[in-house]
Amino acid sequence: MPYPTPRRTTTGYGTCDACDRRVLYALTTKHRKIIAIDPAPDPTGNQAVSVKDATYWTRQLSTDRPVPEEREILRRPHHATCPAARARTGVRPAPWRQR
Repeated sequence: MPYPTPRRTTTGYGTCDACDRRVLYALTTKHRKIIAIDPAPDPTGNQAVSVKDATYWTRQLSTDRPVPEEREILRRPHHATCPAARARTGVRPAPWRQR
């Protein structure tokens, strides 16, 4: 019986469970969830990543704070570039309706 993947409890570098690429796991500042981020800095990214007390934190750029602040680096979420995630997502079928 297959078990679900255990939930991550730490931040830092690791590998993606789906494609085995190197990723950076960081906590979101808003909801305190761990998400995978591409480790390479990307000026077109929408995640501002910083390190505080050996913990990686990320926040999404917003209209209130549209640019990275001091000691933040722009990066992209890994879900946007993961080939396995792209293969899993698709167009949802429309709900069936009788005519």
